[in-house]
Amino acid sequence: MAAAMLTKPRLIGGAWTAIGTAGGYSLYRSIRDFEDKSPCVREAVHFLASSSTARATLGGGDLMIARWPRHRSLDLSSGLARASFEVRGDAGSAFVVVGARRRARASQAYEQALDDDEDEELAVGTGWRRYWSRPWELKQDFLNTFRSQASASAAGFDDEEPIWDIDSLFILPGGDTQNPVVLAGNPVGLPEYEAMCVRRDAESKGEKSRWRLRVVTGIALMAAGFAGGARVLKSMRVSQSYGFVRRSLQAHSDVNSALGRSIFVQSSSGTFGDRYISARLRLVGDGGAVADVEVAATRGAGSAPWIIAMARMSVGGLSYNLDRSQF
Repeated sequence: MAAAMLTKPRLIGGAWTAIGTAGGYSLYRSIRDFEDKSPCVREAVHFLASSSTARATLGGGDLMIARWPRHRSLDLSSGLARASFEVRGDAGSAFVVVGARRRARASQAYEQALDDDEDEELAVGTGWRRYWSRPWELKQDFLNTFRSQASASAAGFDDEEPIWDIDSLFILPGGDTQNPVVLAGNPVGLPEYEAMCVRRDAESKGEKSRWRLRVVTGIALMAAGFAGGARVLKSMRVSQSYGFVRRSLQAHSDVNSALGRSIFVQSSSGTFGDRYISARLRLVGDGGAVADVEVAATRGAGSAPWIIAMARMSVGGLSYNLDRSQF
């Protein structure tokens, strides 16, 4: 038993350590591979370096991407991507949001590859079922991963040809959302621009609509307040009835004779209401003796005294009634 109690905290600590390590490594890889896996991030930095408007905020020195914040989103199906990050220069910093669009030729090649994959899946199946029926293809697919560059070059898409173009680009000098500076394209379609700079949802509502929203919000807050208050009152009443039973049993002479003077409640169950009690408690004494006590009581409104209907204790295989006058 003692060994099991010592092992459990170690297992829990080991599990949390593994989770923390995996999360930290995932975050590290996301930061490390941000520029490689986010289309047009490097192009956006080059664009800022050659923009006089951006240089007025960042300065004339080298530009560096901050390690945080870094966010990216890539949708291969629609051929759209976006990234947001902070760029720092010798004179200041700016929050950058760039949207990228895949070129038409690259989109056609991507869609054709999807069609070819779907046709192949329909013909031979997917997953391990495919390799089970065609085991020689496992080696072929493994080798194809090293031939991807050659096959891309044969299709006219080598690494030297850009696949993505900057569609829109804006910066927030010093992170100021009130003064966005649009450097390329139209950023209206970017969620970051809509959320941080435009705030169209709030401006599109009329005065009557906002009044209704305030009324509904006020009603919801009042209802939540009443519910919370009722919950607190109920908890206080339960605490009072439970405390009455606990104190009465700890001071009861029959219980003290069976368990000793130092008694604590190990567990309790049942109903502890404002006017009704029907509960079962397990008591443990200082010598390790255990007793189960059943109590039922009622009382009138307000602060009327409790009327004990039943008080029975089971200890050492014997069960007998407790003196109700001591409650």
